Amino acid sequence: MLLFLPNLSTPMNNIDRLLDYLHKMFPLSAGFWNDLQPMMTEKVKKDKHLFLKPGQLANKAWQLISGFIVVIREGNEGEEIVERIYQPLQIVTDLDSFFEQIPIRFKFVAVGDVTVLEINRADVMQLQQYPETNKLVQHIIFLDKQAADHLVQMLRLPVKERVKLFLEKYKISGLPARYCASMLNLSETEYLENKAALQPLTEPQDTTSDAAHANDTAYKIKAYLMENYTQSNLGDTYEIAKQFNTSTRTLNRLFVKTFGLTVSKFIVKLRMAKAMELLKQPGLTVGQIALTAGYKNIFHFSKVFKMYYGYPPKMGTKR
Repeated sequence: MLLFLPNLSTPMNNIDRLLDYLHKMFPLSAGFWNDLQPMMTEKVKKDKHLFLKPGQLANKAWQLISGFIVVIREGNEGEEIVERIYQPLQIVTDLDSFFEQIPIRFKFVAVGDVTVLEINRADVMQLQQYPETNKLVQHIIFLDKQAADHLVQMLRLPVKERVKLFLEKYKISGLPARYCASMLNLSETEYLENKAALQPLTEPQDTTSDAAHANDTAYKIKAYLMENYTQSNLGDTYEIAKQFNTSTRTLNRLFVKTFGLTVSKFIVKLRMAKAMELLKQPGLTVGQIALTAGYKNIFHFSKVFKMYYGYPPKMGTKR
């Protein structure tokens, strides 16, 4: 068999890159290379473009060049549940429908503008005259099954480990949090809080819009407060703002916009919830509860508690 070696002396376009990508999987014959090249068409699709929808037959396949394509199924109550997220270089289609001609079960949707290389099913069938076609198809099916198995294993992990593995595997810049959360079987808040806790405060943001950047920062602040609210020296919004390279005014404005209350009030809310939890445990004094909840001064704690709940902490032990 005459094998085709790519010409690396000239700049590669996306179709050349695909052929080179396939050639690295299995050696390609000159005939396969020459036949496949004109079958591929580069296309740019807008955000929310529907590549495949339930009930149809998959008569096209794509290699994703840039952007994301998500696979979505409809839940029992009509909610959208993400089954898979495709990243650049991956081959995208419903493989069962494409090869077996059975109806598609889920919809395949563009997230943001995407660039793809498109091929028709009829053209793929023509390529079956080449031995490497079957090898490539089997390898693509293997990669698809491997991705599904990996997701099943990931969903068995505790939440924090699940999010950590997801962030390591997926380059999520520009991918809305709701899609990430859905695929991980988490609420959007759970996902964002764990994501914020896992990322260092100095790490560059992985979002592309100002609004998304601000929202991500708000969740980073919230995660920081939830981790440190029992420290008695936490409460100076100026010091908190410094850690996030912002002003106290911007800090509170961002926090109020996202969560509906100021940073100081959120700290009080966390401490009061902790205090109430501790009051239900026998054998603890009010002083011990105050210290554990983040207050050095028992009188200040009692005052805040009474303002928050309407009665002093001593009465809480009797309720």
